[in-house]
Amino acid sequence: MTADVAPAAPVAQGGGAIGWLLVALGLGSALAAAMAIVAQSTSGAQPWSDELSDNFIFAKSLAFTLGLGVTVGALRGRSHRTPTTAPRRFSVGTAIGHWTIVLGVLLALPTGAWQYLGGILDVSAPLPLYWFYRVHYIGATLILFSVASFATYWWLSGDRSLVVPKGEWRGHLRGLVDELPRAIGSRLIGLFKVDMKTRPPDPGDFDFYEKVVSFPVWTSAVGLITVTGLIKASRYVVPVPGGVLYWASTLHVAAMVIIGIALLDHLRYNFGHWPDVVAMVTTRMGGGHPGLRVFFGAFGLIWALASLLVAFLFITNSFVAKTAAKEGLPAQLALLVGGALIGTFAALLARQSLGMLRQR
Repeated sequence: MTADVAPAAPVAQGGGAIGWLLVALGLGSALAAAMAIVAQSTSGAQPWSDELSDNFIFAKSLAFTLGLGVTVGALRGRSHRTPTTAPRRFSVGTAIGHWTIVLGVLLALPTGAWQYLGGILDVSAPLPLYWFYRVHYIGATLILFSVASFATYWWLSGDRSLVVPKGEWRGHLRGLVDELPRAIGSRLIGLFKVDMKTRPPDPGDFDFYEKVVSFPVWTSAVGLITVTGLIKASRYVVPVPGGVLYWASTLHVAAMVIIGIALLDHLRYNFGHWPDVVAMVTTRMGGGHPGLRVFFGAFGLIWALASLLVAFLFITNSFVAKTAAKEGLPAQLALLVGGALIGTFAALLARQSLGMLRQR
């Protein structure tokens, strides 16, 4: 989650009618480009299959998607306000941006996982494969827009509330130890030589776990999957060397697995901090909301059970799947370790979700 506590005094002027006009122009340009690209791809002038046609549409729309994201992010960044005491935990823009990338992940992650698992298990889906690619590209488009928007917003606004300040890593590790289970915290003390005699600093708007663990993992994984995804998509419009494409595809799958694990942990952690979930829906801190609790508890449980199934397939096929065997021991070990981690975090999320449903 990204902090954007509702504020009082603007840091920079530049929003208002002109800013929204720029967003409208950017959106209009993106829609016009999308219509032109779709019209060209479906005109019948090229003998493309449905899958190849979708690939070209996605590749040609990348610049417009990123441009629109930058425009929206610039508007938000230029009108950013300094954090003060306010009734809102998150701004409306932050909440909308968060749920946009959530929707993108929920569309892109399962469809990407099926593409990978289908190849590993050598099985066919009940639907044509191009439907998985189509939904995957829609999700990827939302993610790319959100990444461009948030990156521009953070750059212009100077918001660094989720970043550990320079020179404060040891202090934040000290605070992280207090937030972790004793068994894990004790290992962290020995590994990083944490001085438990010191007092941890004030973490600010976010907990130590969010700043030291969650945010770095998410930014690294989303950055990796974005760069590798752009390389993979660009092969339909510019030549990409085979070796570069191979490593981009491999790292893209690795990033997908990391995001899958990070999402399970993100849900587990935030379900345990219910007021933050309420704030991301309503923008305001608060407990209660039994209907929301049931919805998110049921969603978390379903997602955890689906992830357990994926983990089972990863583990049981790690040394028997033909594709993994062809790629060698590293690919087989990656399946085994990835499956074990997905299964562990899925079990933790299932436990947290059941607890939420019991508390309704």
